[in-house]
Amino acid sequence: MDSINCGTSWVWPINCAAPAPVPSPKGTRRTPIPPAFTGDVVGGDDDCAAAVPEDEAQRRAEQHLRLQESVRVEQQLTPKLLAAAGIPDHVAGLVAAVGVLEEAVASHGFPGVLHVAPHLAAAFANAQIVYRQGGQLLSPMGHRIACGAGYAALGQTIVATGPVTVHQGPVVITHGPDYPHRLSVAEREVLVTWECWAHAVTIGA
Repeated sequence: MDSINCGTSWVWPINCAAPAPVPSPKGTRRTPIPPAFTGDVVGGDDDCAAAVPEDEAQRRAEQHLRLQESVRVEQQLTPKLLAAAGIPDHVAGLVAAVGVLEEAVASHGFPGVLHVAPHLAAAFANAQIVYRQGGQLLSPMGHRIACGAGYAALGQTIVATGPVTVHQGPVVITHGPDYPHRLSVAEREVLVTWECWAHAVTIGA
């Protein structure tokens, strides 16, 4: 996936008599394109007696998917984020970690997302470096803070990416045989992509 936000920018002498920069900055990328993204099938199910009506079993399966989808997606996304970001920098504390990440991605000119384990939410609030805007939590420079319940495996590592897009297919409902139990499944394909960059910092020198 490529993005219109990840193109080339440069400075050129305004005086035509001035020598042109060597090598020319034109046509070079500021950042590599992220690797190919792969999606997953995320589902919820209800294994109930055949006497339970199909529509009730379907509602249960859909409810399980609704409650757990984001958690399962984040769990699958965690190793992909860490792999894309490569070897993380190490800093002593949370404030320093946010500062390093914000400076590392500042040259792109637009905010992204900080992916954070849920146990760090309290530390963000205690350090007073998180701000609420509508339903979003933001860092001092406007990066969205995603303290996802499925990000626990990030531990003390914070991963910064460009803006995230979640692509969701339609929910598909299937019902298994009625005896002795009927397995009703609600599932769909989910693909998470992000733009331009992935950078990681681990708290703890």
